[in-house]
Amino acid sequence: MAARLRVLLAAAVLGLGFVAGAAQAAPVPAGPSEEQLKEKALKLNELTSLEAAQARLTELLKDKDTAKRLVAVAFKVQKNTKDKEPAFKYHAALVLAKIAHNTKDYDAAEAFYDSCADQATKLQSGKMMLQAYEGLMDVYWEQKKFQAVEDVANKLLEVDGKEAENARMFIFEKMVQAKAKQGDTDGALRMLEGPLAKSKGYWFFLQIKGWVQREAGKTDDAIGTYEEVLDKIEGSKDLKEEAKPKLKKSIQYIMTGLYVDNKDVDKAAKILQQLIKEDPDNPTFYNDLGFIWADNDLKMDESEKLIRKALELDTVQRKKLLEEGKIDADTAKKDNAAYLDSLGWVLFKNKKYDEAKKYLELATKDDDEGKHIEIWDHLADCLVALGKKKEAVDIWQKSLKFEDVSKRDAERRKKVTEKMKKVKADLK
Repeated sequence: MAARLRVLLAAAVLGLGFVAGAAQAAPVPAGPSEEQLKEKALKLNELTSLEAAQARLTELLKDKDTAKRLVAVAFKVQKNTKDKEPAFKYHAALVLAKIAHNTKDYDAAEAFYDSCADQATKLQSGKMMLQAYEGLMDVYWEQKKFQAVEDVANKLLEVDGKEAENARMFIFEKMVQAKAKQGDTDGALRMLEGPLAKSKGYWFFLQIKGWVQREAGKTDDAIGTYEEVLDKIEGSKDLKEEAKPKLKKSIQYIMTGLYVDNKDVDKAAKILQQLIKEDPDNPTFYNDLGFIWADNDLKMDESEKLIRKALELDTVQRKKLLEEGKIDADTAKKDNAAYLDSLGWVLFKNKKYDEAKKYLELATKDDDEGKHIEIWDHLADCLVALGKKKEAVDIWQKSLKFEDVSKRDAERRKKVTEKMKKVKADLK
């Protein structure tokens, strides 16, 4: 999870010399009017290249609130246009689609990506079609519209051109995964039979098979498949030697989750320790190792150190990305919610409840990654330990409204319901 904490600072208090009883602070300047936003949106039609579109997108996302309003106004213009031609040309529509996607305005994102796809089809540009349809697939995936993902993937597989050809395997992967996500894991596995036989067990198709097996709850089978993937990568003649270590690390990391699913913490920890040696600047490896140890009451002091190290590394990396202009200042300030949750959890396990509560509350405040049942369950457990049972029940009730991200969440949902029932009985 790339969890974030939003910190809102009151400008009147911090920047305008506010003193209790003093004169009223200067009013905050109003944002651009709807007419100004409409003009700004239509000006995007001057963009004529993907490079220019990307640069404009980066600039606009520096102010997400205004960008979100810009999309809303543009969406209204798009819906109200009576011309045969769309109100926004391809590159303009692509920028608006990506802003809408980024700000989770899915209706607008779908509409603008659709417009991009239609225009790209008329232009017979495989590259443009690929960008539009890949964006549309991602939007559908995030909304769990998996049949729609499968339908778009099928369309993409029919697109001609070098770019589409290069992306064909990845499109096929998404289509298989969408089939599995609809509950038809057997059908997804059947889709892989032909490519696996034809390619003599090519590693890329094998790793899709492992993913489907995990989705089906066949953990042992998935582990066996991923072990085979590692062997295939090592012996591959079409992969560049310098590409192999990164691929192997990604597969090994997936396997740590499978071993945790299988309650084999030692094997998961062993892999993570090796990954840390190979990639000592990766905060995720430190966080995961610290968390699985703490979650199983193992090496508690070392667990805390590992998780704090993850937070430190993440801070350094965000600072670097800010300096490179790849993220905005607000994003650079946001700690990873998963890492905050891990630190709160290890502190809870060490009975440092007040400090644990602070970090767990920070994790839950992330609007993107903090809305996860596991994080809120941890906070509720902490509140119970502090004697705040009514608050804990409220937190649990809210946590049950979140969508499950993984199969583990479904199991946790049952445990949360049981714990909440017991604590409610204690309050009577």
